[in-house]
Amino acid sequence: MPVDFIFDLPAAGIFATVFATVAVIALLLHLFLCLPRVAKRAARLSDVSPTMITVCGALFGLSVTFLANSVWNTEDQAREAVSGEARAIRVMEVYLDATQEPPHTDLYRMLAEYGQGVAQEWNSMANGASGTGAQAEQSLRDIYSAVIRDVSHGDQDRLLQQRLLVELDALSIARQQRLSIAQDVVSFPQWVLVMGLGLLLMIMVAINHAPFPLARSVALAAVTLAVSFMLFVIVQHDRPFRGDTALRPDSILNAAGAEG
Repeated sequence: MPVDFIFDLPAAGIFATVFATVAVIALLLHLFLCLPRVAKRAARLSDVSPTMITVCGALFGLSVTFLANSVWNTEDQAREAVSGEARAIRVMEVYLDATQEPPHTDLYRMLAEYGQGVAQEWNSMANGASGTGAQAEQSLRDIYSAVIRDVSHGDQDRLLQQRLLVELDALSIARQQRLSIAQDVVSFPQWVLVMGLGLLLMIMVAINHAPFPLARSVALAAVTLAVSFMLFVIVQHDRPFRGDTALRPDSILNAAGAEG
């Protein structure tokens, strides 16, 4: 599993870190096979390694493809959850403006407090902490109570009350989805699988070119670049709420009229 700080780096920093790590491994493999005894024994396996390269390359490619597809889907779901949360708040405000009673200043204030609670829980959520923000959770409960208690005068308000409760349910669901997605990261066994297959591929390539140092260095350089790009894609998109390209709570804060 990548070290924690890598997720806070910009894209160029992430790629440089991944590439440097893979390049060091490739260099150690190259130097190890430069030893006369090792090179002599590795040359005996050169006839077997082409087949193994094909198998290892296919397995590594498939594992990266499935994992990259998973993190991309998670990122899309996170974006949709944040958009759904902001959309529900905006629709609620439209319904509140249409009520027959005087402006519900308490409900607008509660929505703003909810936005502030989201801003507070965002940092802990980005760091992968479990649990929910106390302020956002309490604000949701207060909004439910206020809608049921205060928006019930006249037929129009009772109709709007039902609409408000529907949007409030949508807001709560979107928030829970966001919190759940924040926990949905690439697991340690998945990282071990991908990195292990990548290492195995590099070893097979190095053995296949054991008798030819120049060809071995070129082949390892090409594999290093390919493996680095693939790992970079996974690291870059693994944490949708963290890093240089992370999703921000701005749309929710703007909809709620809160300051981050």
